Amino acid sequence: MKDFQFTLDVCRQMAEAAEKAQKEAGVSICLAVADRHGSLRYFYRFGDAILPSVDISQKKAYTAAVLGQTTREFGKIAQAGADAFGINVTHPMLVIFGGGFPLQIDGKTVGGLGISGGSVEEDEAVAARALEAFRQATGQK
Repeated sequence: MKDFQFTLDVCRQMAEAAEKAQKEAGVSICLAVADRHGSLRYFYRFGDAILPSVDISQKKAYTAAVLGQTTREFGKIAQAGADAFGINVTHPMLVIFGGGFPLQIDGKTVGGLGISGGSVEEDEAVAARALEAFRQATGQK
């Protein structure tokens, strides 16, 4: 498959959906979109999202893109006693808590989405809306 190109239009649609969701939730977030290699393609900081979320959202997008799984799923194997315990210390770009999601087309990971600024649950709820916008923008059901 030729590399998927994240257009500004696709990224904006995701950001607009995330903006609505974060306003409804009463939380300010940062949104980051990475390509399949983990390179940042789009970033937006909404409202007064806390400054650490700038970096964290980008790392969540990176993790989801390069590993092809959610950061929550990855976190399970990175916990004490699990097979990949400490990997996030070895590779400081990897995030082991929720808010990062792979962006997929036809089952293939084409990038990653990172949301940060609220609780893990709030980040994931905002991400769900951005993921739906991605599916719609790319003609998926």
